[in-house]
This record gives sequence, C-alpha cells and structure tokens, in this order.
Amino acid sequence: MSLHTRTLIRLTTLLLAVFAGVVSAQAQIKFGVVNSDKIVSQLPELKDIEAKLQQLQSSYTDTLKAMETNYRARLESYQKQQTMLTPDAKAKEEDALRGMEQQYAQYRDDRLGQQGALARYQAQLMQPVRDKVRSAIEKVAKDEKLSAVLEEGAFLYVDSKLDITFKVLDYLKRGN
Repeated sequence: MSLHTRTLIRLTTLLLAVFAGVVSAQAQIKFGVVNSDKIVSQLPELKDIEAKLQQLQSSYTDTLKAMETNYRARLESYQKQQTMLTPDAKAKEEDALRGMEQQYAQYRDDRLGQQGALARYQAQLMQPVRDKVRSAIEKVAKDEKLSAVLEEGAFLYVDSKLDITFKVLDYLKRGN
C-alpha cells in the first residue's frame, strides 16, 4: 500500500472518529474492518493476471537483455579498435554507444518503470478485480448494517469482531 494511500486512510479514520464522537448517543454507528489485500490474494482471477503480467515482463526483459548484449558487443569492438580510429570516428562511435545507453534506459523506463506499460497493464487488469471486491465489501457492509468499512492496515489494533474479511471472501466464493 502506498504512503499516499496510508495517509488518506489515516485521515479518513481520524475524520470518522471525530464524526463518531460528535454523533449523538442515540445514533449507533457500526464499523467494519477489512483486509482487501488478503481478499484479492485469494481470488482465482489473480493467478491469471499474474501469469499475463509475468509473460509481458519476460518479453520486456528479453528485449532489454538483447539490447544489453548488442551494446556490450559494440563496446567491446570499439575498445579493441579504439587506438586505430580517427578522432572523428572515435567521437562518432562514442556518440552511438551513448545513444544505445539512452535507448536502453528509455525502453526500461517506458516498459518497466513505475508509470510504464507493465504498471498500466497491471492497473487495467486489476480494475475489474478491485471493482468486484469493492462491490462485495459494500454488499456485506449493507447486510451487516455497517456505517463504514475501513482498511485493516490503518489501525494499530482492531477487535477481531469488526473484521469482515472472511465474510467478504465467503460472499465472493459463493459467486453472489
């Protein structure tokens, strides 16, 4: 879970706690807690998603290995011929090598970086799973008459009676 997400969860928790304190004694607010990572990790769709991501990542790393092999071969050739090259030819070859390094770095960042193609593909594949889990959490929360459901990681301690993780998993396994 990212630092931004944790901060947002903590802020939400604080606001809910303040809200709960302000609400009159007559109104009863019930909270639930869920571990969404545990839920997602047990969904059968996750294995298929992980396989697709692994296949794409392997494709990208294979391309990077080929680029690195080509670079090393060209560098080795340059180092062997360096003393025989004219200053202009030497500069041209060094520029070509720098270009290959930049191309490698750009490809790596574009494909495997935090905002790269692999991360975007993962987000695309995971969106239906997140929506499914969110919908299941909402359904279980309504069935349990909960006012709010919070992510487990936002707390230092949570009474296990508040945890609805397994109820959500059961709901998902039943295919509702």
